Order: sequence, then C-alpha cells, then structure tokens
Amino acid sequence: MNPAVPEASLTALMHLLAEQALMALGVPHPMMKEAPPANPAVARFYVDLLGVLKEKTGASRTDGETRELEDILYGLRMRLMDLKPATDAPAGGPKS
Repeated sequence: MNPAVPEASLTALMHLLAEQALMALGVPHPMMKEAPPANPAVARFYVDLLGVLKEKTGASRTDGETRELEDILYGLRMRLMDLKPATDAPAGGPKS
C-alpha cells in the first residue's frame, strides 16, 4: 500500500466526513490558503451522514471507534449551533 494513502477503515471514513463538514462550516483545510465560505446546509448534510454511520454501525464498532465518532459528532454539532444563529437571523435585524 502507498504510504501516502491511509488504510481504508471506519475511522478514516469518519474523519473524511468530518473534514468535509468542517470545510462546509468555513474552517480552512491545512492545504488551503483561505477558508471556504460557510454553507450550513452542506455541513448539516455531512453531520447527518455521520449520524447515519453511527446508527448503522453500532453493533460492529469498537469502543474506541464509538468514542471517537461521538466526539466528532459532538464537536461538529456544537460548531453548527454556533453558526446557526447568524444564518437564521432575519434580514433587517430584530424588530422592536
């Protein structure tokens, strides 16, 4: 196997999806010079995919994989919550 390509595993899949979610949240990838624009809908899609992965692989994950997946989901969901108020605010500001 090529040393530059990681071994295919559940952990690699989790990290691949998490990386895509982070980029959709506007977090720059180490290989990028600038942060991409945030796209909360796409970020939510990747977080939801991780949720499906958690649901469907429950019986076959190791304890370590379970902890890692739960940590990833928690961190991404917190970032989504932080982003959500700014994207859900009505145009024109609050009404008095």
